[in-house]
Amino acid sequence: AILVTFPSPSPFQGPTNRNENLSTRAVPMAGRALATLAVAACHGAVAAPAGTCGADESAMLQAVSALRGAASDHEGARAALAAGLISPGVLNGEAAQAAMVRLAHERKLERPEYSSEEVKLPWDLGVRPLASCRSKEARAQAPAADERQARLDSAADTYCDAGLGDFVEIYVDPAFAASHARLADKDGWLGEAFMTYYTATQPKQEVVGEEDLLLQSIHHFSERPIVVVNYGKRVPKSWTPERYPNMVLMHAKKSAAAPGLSFNMNKINCMLFTKIRTGLALDADQFANHGLDFMFERAAEESTKDYPYPILPVHWMSKDGESSDMPQHPPSWVWTWKDKSAPRQNQRWSHSHPTWTFYALPWMAKWTSYVLAPSKTNGPAWLKAQGFWSDEPLLNVAAWADNLQKQWCKYDLTGPGDFIFYLHQWNYSKIHPDSKYYPKGVAKVFFTAHAAKDPEDSYKWLSKLWDESDDERRLLIAYDGKWFGSGKALKAYDPSLKCII
Repeated sequence: AILVTFPSPSPFQGPTNRNENLSTRAVPMAGRALATLAVAACHGAVAAPAGTCGADESAMLQAVSALRGAASDHEGARAALAAGLISPGVLNGEAAQAAMVRLAHERKLERPEYSSEEVKLPWDLGVRPLASCRSKEARAQAPAADERQARLDSAADTYCDAGLGDFVEIYVDPAFAASHARLADKDGWLGEAFMTYYTATQPKQEVVGEEDLLLQSIHHFSERPIVVVNYGKRVPKSWTPERYPNMVLMHAKKSAAAPGLSFNMNKINCMLFTKIRTGLALDADQFANHGLDFMFERAAEESTKDYPYPILPVHWMSKDGESSDMPQHPPSWVWTWKDKSAPRQNQRWSHSHPTWTFYALPWMAKWTSYVLAPSKTNGPAWLKAQGFWSDEPLLNVAAWADNLQKQWCKYDLTGPGDFIFYLHQWNYSKIHPDSKYYPKGVAKVFFTAHAAKDPEDSYKWLSKLWDESDDERRLLIAYDGKWFGSGKALKAYDPSLKCII
């Protein structure tokens, strides 16, 4: 047996384990696994302190190829990862990353974990936030040359000027600092990443099970990282870099939940200050299917310098009192304004599972600051008069106010049961039609399920999707009684369709 210690290679301050000062692990090994770990430690694939390498390094090098760049020789590393002998959080390099992604993808679906425990929070451990309010001296300097940073600074300044500085501060959990350092660039930006957020207040809760299945599905069906932002003191024990190598746990210093404001306003705060270049926001009650990574490419193509806004998928109802779909629903579901000077609805209601790029940060910060600090900002009177706000209504009415037009086709299914149509490739006739915006119905894209509020039911549906052997023959887009294999094919079939994919 040998004792291997892993100090944090991250620039973040604080311990490497959320409840310990130093993460140490005694690991009995022999043969190839020992040689692989030793080579990795000596040659940069695993962060290791000076002096770790032994005198027999050359012999170990002869026994096993160095991990860096050896994409075809991962057996030893993958075996060590699978056995829990080394932490993926401290693996660096493309070869190690490929091994971790493949290992996570191959893992069997597990029952959802519902339990959590109280943890020490990063700001009590000396960890620095990803962003914070700038001093007057810093603001007086020339704008950042990096446009990502310049737009993040602009968003943070908007919040800080409104007295919202605590909302800006989001911290990487110390146990995931090495994962973040591996997945982010040198400036701390994640290139393409999912984002979700939650709060747990009890030792066992449904929302923890929901998030656990979301994490499993992302690791199985996606190659992109997922940021999980915690609002509270409780974190599941099972959320570790070993189990979820593409996860980065973060903690927000302050929640937006308050009288007149929904907890879900935190979604926009997380989009703003987690330093994600191109992102896709997912709720706890969602899980992913294969193909979802495609949305990152499309988000980057559609949310640009010339169109610096988030884009939301179309909702299953219009919420427009002038449309034919609303009489079947309760009258309270129709959007109504208290102030007649408010903007007129110019597109069907959108569901709040947005994509965004860094270009959208100033716009989101402006509108969100209006409702988080109405007395300190110059928001429109109609916005203040409306009263209670949540993320989805705010993003919709802000889009109407600025006459935004882009809307994704529905990639967030109305419930897990919708996947029965995908699995059997059954035809829909008209999907959620309305008389004003989508008379032939919307296009449904089977990337994610929403309203997955029963983790045991979600587990059953994910079990049906987990084996991807038949997915090559299945198409993902349903519209007007037909199935399509791409957004281009859908557009060619109906150029008048307003949603895009």
